[in-house]
Amino acid sequence: MSHAGLSVPEQVARSRVILWAFVLVALALVAVSAVRFQAPELLGQEKVLTDFDAFHIAGTLAGRGDVADAYHAETMRQAQLELTGKVKLMPWTYPPPFTLFVDGLARLPIGTAYVLFILASFGFYLAVLRRIAGEYLPGVLLFMMPTILISLRTGQNGFLVAGLIGAFLIAWRRQSPAAGLPLGLMIIKPHLAAGVGLLALFGRRWSVLAIAAIVAAVALGLATFAYGFVVWDAFRFAVEEAGAFLSAGLYPLYRMNSVYAALHAAGLPAGWAMAGHALGALTALGLLVWACTSTIAFRFRAALICALSLFVSPYNYDYDLAILGVGLAFILPDLIARQRLGELAGLLALCWLASGYGVLIAALTETGAPNLAGGTAVAQTLSWPSLIGPLLIVLCWMIFKAVTPAVQNGRDCTAISYDASLTRTQ
Repeated sequence: MSHAGLSVPEQVARSRVILWAFVLVALALVAVSAVRFQAPELLGQEKVLTDFDAFHIAGTLAGRGDVADAYHAETMRQAQLELTGKVKLMPWTYPPPFTLFVDGLARLPIGTAYVLFILASFGFYLAVLRRIAGEYLPGVLLFMMPTILISLRTGQNGFLVAGLIGAFLIAWRRQSPAAGLPLGLMIIKPHLAAGVGLLALFGRRWSVLAIAAIVAAVALGLATFAYGFVVWDAFRFAVEEAGAFLSAGLYPLYRMNSVYAALHAAGLPAGWAMAGHALGALTALGLLVWACTSTIAFRFRAALICALSLFVSPYNYDYDLAILGVGLAFILPDLIARQRLGELAGLLALCWLASGYGVLIAALTETGAPNLAGGTAVAQTLSWPSLIGPLLIVLCWMIFKAVTPAVQNGRDCTAISYDASLTRTQ
């Protein structure tokens, strides 16, 4: 691939400069965010609850023997008030193995815990992307900029989940049974594992499935040993409660990318919106089955699996779009080779709009997420359209059209990775 007449060594050097500049900016954002979590008064700001606060509060409750309280919105609200003096609707619905993980993090001050978690998960994400994209990594990061900034600021687990999916796809392509490890760890967010799970199932690699089952069973067993069987009743209650909140429109739907969020925010009653989502989810699952059993080049199947997995659950947020970066890493060389500069700029703008829309609306309204007060919060949440899902569908369709010739040819247009073992076509 040629960049303005630069030689390959010059291209690599420029990519490294861009990458290190990006990393330095990310580290600066992490440093400021750590202070905002731990001691915002040092920056002349008041405490504002964001996602990692929920991680730390849930872990604190679990660590002091009150794990069931983390899974009840009202007692979680009381804990927020007790520990931070602030309240926000952040119900805890993660499976108990992830609760056990944040239990360990919460033994540290929140600023330190945030730095360790976000740097480790972001480093993992970068390593996975680089293994797939090679010299195209800066381009992938450019496309995913809003999502990356959102996850860095909030301390969410989007990097961790996307990294696990990417690690699975790398190991799967190498036909390594080690693919079962990241697949099993997806127990922390199973609603995003539909694509990789179907690939393992239809690929009939029983060793991968066996390892995944063992890893998931160990994680579930450790959580049960730590908290007792009562934690599963609490978890079930939390899921039911979250479903009620979702139907009532209490969540910020404009930050969700599901068909349900788009339809409900557009004014459809919750039941009809869920019916529409079910139709969309079945379509996504059908396409996933096709992608998992297709004979097209693996990089295209991997990209489809990443993209389609985002449309299965009604409950996904903008930080989950980090998975899209993994899919893009597989096919960015094809995209660059077949698009003019203006067309690439258009795709970049659309990707930024889709991934940054929710945070933009949150900043404009200064609500972020509603509280438990009721009617006013619902009105604020439903007053904004949920456009991430529709924009994401358009983006994926445009990318698919752009790379269709390469899909039909079934040939690599350029080297996909520095790792020679990943350049072969399956």
